[in-house]
Amino acid sequence: MDKEIKELEEIVNKDLSNINALINLARAYYDNGYIKDAIKVYNDALKIYPNDALNWQNLGFLNNELNDYANAIIALKNAVEINPQLSVAWTELSYAYLESSNFEETIKACKNALKLNPKDEIAWTNLGSAYYNKNQFDEAIKALKKALDLVPNLEFANTLLKLVENAKGNK
Repeated sequence: MDKEIKELEEIVNKDLSNINALINLARAYYDNGYIKDAIKVYNDALKIYPNDALNWQNLGFLNNELNDYANAIIALKNAVEINPQLSVAWTELSYAYLESSNFEETIKACKNALKLNPKDEIAWTNLGSAYYNKNQFDEAIKALKKALDLVPNLEFANTLLKLVENAKGNK
């Protein structure tokens, strides 16, 4: 795969405006574990094409991967501003907010994702987690059960559901 990266780097170095080569290079970097390099290339691509919602979403995803939630939120807010119908960006945004302990914004982002894709088990799980963190146990249970209806073996949702039910029982 390093050969592919080298070839793509050569193409990009010859023509910095070759968006397809930039995106392919970013993906190749990511596929090979070079997340910081992929982020740099997505930033370069977005300088050329700043209205590409999917590239903003990919940048947000990569920042989430590095636990850089502040930059993930910036990128993902750009993605949903450009394309409010991009449900995966809303789900990624909900994760960044959740990890930043901004549970109100997590809930809003999850609800937007679920309006677009009611079968998004990750958005349901993030919603359940946000409600749990706000001690809204009934809402958390409903959301987590919805996630588990979609994907019964979703380990995190199962674990979280047990925690919520235990917390509700001890309330």
